[in-house]
Amino acid sequence: MPDNFPVEFNNELDDVKKSENPRYQLAVARLDKLAEGHSDITGAVVNFKQPAQARGTAYVHEVTIVAYMEDSNHIAATEKGELFDATLDGALDALERQVRQRRRKQRNH
Repeated sequence: MPDNFPVEFNNELDDVKKSENPRYQLAVARLDKLAEGHSDITGAVVNFKQPAQARGTAYVHEVTIVAYMEDSNHIAATEKGELFDATLDGALDALERQVRQRRRKQRNH
């Protein structure tokens, strides 16, 4: 990821630093691919939330990813699920879909 594309990382799951976290590295790689050839994404934040326990809810993981856009109309995607890797993939898929939809709309105007 280029230096001009910062990605903040908040991890409530464990104490693994972002430089050593393979899930964070996966998120960064997909964000980098999404930004490739474009200048509309100026940064991002990746949040891994601890599963909800003892709240009367299912055992759930939560991933939120926000892409900071140059026009300040940022795009966010949150996914909740029982399996963390599937939850991360779902959040990334949703974010990618929203960014591509915005790009299509901008090209058609």
